[in-house]
Amino acid sequence: MKYTTIAGGGAYIFNPNFVTGFCDAESCFSINILKNPFYNLGWKLSLVFSIHLHSKDIDILYKFQKFFGVGNVNLYGDSAMFQITKLGDLVFILEHFKLYPLKTHKYADYLLFKKAFEIINNKKHLTIEGLHELISIRASLNKGLPDRLKKAFPSIKPVLRPEASNIYIEKIPNNSNIRHWVAGFVSGEGTFFIHTSKSKTHKLGISVALNFFVCQNIRDSYLLASFSQIFGCGYINIVEKSGIVTFSVRKISDITDKIIPFFKSIIYKELKLKNLMILKRHLF
Repeated sequence: MKYTTIAGGGAYIFNPNFVTGFCDAESCFSINILKNPFYNLGWKLSLVFSIHLHSKDIDILYKFQKFFGVGNVNLYGDSAMFQITKLGDLVFILEHFKLYPLKTHKYADYLLFKKAFEIINNKKHLTIEGLHELISIRASLNKGLPDRLKKAFPSIKPVLRPEASNIYIEKIPNNSNIRHWVAGFVSGEGTFFIHTSKSKTHKLGISVALNFFVCQNIRDSYLLASFSQIFGCGYINIVEKSGIVTFSVRKISDITDKIIPFFKSIIYKELKLKNLMILKRHLF
């Protein structure tokens, strides 16, 4: 089945579940609050949806721009960014994630961002009460309030962060939506690599190991646990001290018989999936 953008005028064939998966991995919802004397309350407010990648991956950002039909792509040295800031354009982002929900705990950021959008869209941000409400939302978003805002608004308390229940993707072998979400998520968070090391037991003195792994914050450990069910292989490693959880596959037969066929069935050639082709060349 072919998919086209649901947004503001683009016409790029793209699976929307792949888009959500990638955004689960790489996107950011932000509320910018900057001091500005030219505004009635002395503060300039703006909402930003963005995706930051290395400059070498700028092509995928142009594809997202075509998919949504809105936003801008800019290059800053080694960094590339796709950004949507216009209030009218952000409607398309909110609608997309309403139809194709985020599956990581980033879903809580989406809900906070949506609440902030409603405040600004209804002009409540022009009142001191609305401003304070936005700052309270900002305090629960991402890394919380920066020191400059804590100093300017010492009595502000963060709003209660929405609960994103432990998400577990059940194994549904023929579910195309889940397969595309996983492909998108792995394009952002997954890594395919070949590890070599010196070895006295190998004829050439070098051992070669193939690795596929996905790393995520420990809060999404339930999500990664479901990857073992989806792929039918791999294992989970949780490091409480660092707050990191990883899903890893190192067994060659699992990579050749399960991992590669899974991604080979997805047509898209994005980011880490290019590394999969390199890995495949070393196997056959």
